[in-house]
Amino acid sequence: MSLSDLSIQRPVLTWMMTLALATFGILGFMRLGVDQYPDMTFPFVGVMVSLEGAAPSSIEDEVVDILEESFSTIEGIRHITSYSGQGMAQVMMEFELEVDMDVAANDVRDKLNIVMNDLPKEMDPPALGKADFSQFPIIYAPISSNLSPAETTTYVKRHIKPVIESIPGVARIGLYGAHERNIRIWVDPDALRARNLAASDLLAALRREHVERPGGYVEGNAVEWAVKTDAEFRSVAELERMVVSWEGEAPIRLGDVARIEDGTEDIREVTRINGRTGIAVGAAKQSDGNTVAIVDEVYRRAEKLRPIMPPSIQIAEADAFIDNSRSIREAFEETMFALVFGAFLAVLVVFIFMRRVRPTLIVAAAIPLSLVASFGMIWLFDFTLNTMTLLGLTLAIGVVIDDAIIVLENIERHREGGSDAREAAQTGTREITFAAVAATFSVAAVFLPVAFATGMMGSFL
Repeated sequence: MSLSDLSIQRPVLTWMMTLALATFGILGFMRLGVDQYPDMTFPFVGVMVSLEGAAPSSIEDEVVDILEESFSTIEGIRHITSYSGQGMAQVMMEFELEVDMDVAANDVRDKLNIVMNDLPKEMDPPALGKADFSQFPIIYAPISSNLSPAETTTYVKRHIKPVIESIPGVARIGLYGAHERNIRIWVDPDALRARNLAASDLLAALRREHVERPGGYVEGNAVEWAVKTDAEFRSVAELERMVVSWEGEAPIRLGDVARIEDGTEDIREVTRINGRTGIAVGAAKQSDGNTVAIVDEVYRRAEKLRPIMPPSIQIAEADAFIDNSRSIREAFEETMFALVFGAFLAVLVVFIFMRRVRPTLIVAAAIPLSLVASFGMIWLFDFTLNTMTLLGLTLAIGVVIDDAIIVLENIERHREGGSDAREAAQTGTREITFAAVAATFSVAAVFLPVAFATGMMGSFL
């Protein structure tokens, strides 16, 4: 007994299975994530290195050439590109598509460990990572301020960043235009020479005096205390009184040979919002996060933060946010419009050519039921509503419409030939079963809904 025969002979079973699929699809749709692209791994592995103060040519000769020579022996590499800049360099490796990226990343890490002794000792530890779209922020929230860069950065890190990064699905928060507080020491070379000192003497004094080291434990009868050497300076005034050296019995203090400034780190990037200096807070999502839901929650929390923020710091209005979810929303709306409009035209064509209300209602019910059930299949296979799945749904709507029209046309043809309604439904659906299965096999997400919808048509007639 075929599926269409079973559906026709047992209409209650057909209705229950159809409603179950519809419920399954609705529940799946409510849990679906929305994203620009599907979760996929690109065959790229990158290594980022930094060497403070080094010229691009020096980094090219002392770092990049050594890394490229070592990485070129890794199996499966298709192409290697590198970039050398002031104090930093990046080496990007493209692998063949069939290469396992986890294995490739481990091979790159092993080669990197082997050549570490050949690289400059002053170089920071290299950073290795695989290409991933989720590492880029999906939304930027501009924050303008009249305070100093250091004060603005401190406020954003303490009061705004924790609120945004606690959103479910957010992987990390980036602060663009932030400037950390730094204590800057401006050395007076004439004062140093007059006291027979060098800059290295200042560095040695800082390492010796500005320390915090563990000192072990002091045990009592019932209590144990942790002991530490707390010799870090807490203010600029304390730092100025730090003893650098001795001239006889007179101490030479840091304030005698340098000027201490409570300032910020070197400013190499600036963020401006409507002409005012500020910070942009960028939120990057996890690989399985719902982009649209995360962005909506960012807007909601920004609205809650505005009334409690000081007048000197302001979050820009929503239309000033850099929102990468807008293209996703537009694509989703356009696809849904295409689905709805296509279904409407199919129903209209059926009504015009058959001029009967019942077949028209069957098509009008079968199309949305088939599509709704496909959302459950998308959720079951852990996919998201993205460019690829929406494209698949757009193509699948054509298959659903074609099957619905073909089934009805076959049933009507057999009825006109003298068959009764049940016999015509059985014969007509049986003739196109193999065609329907072949057409929907390429879009497996809608195969079962189409089969049950076919049987439902026969049970109606």
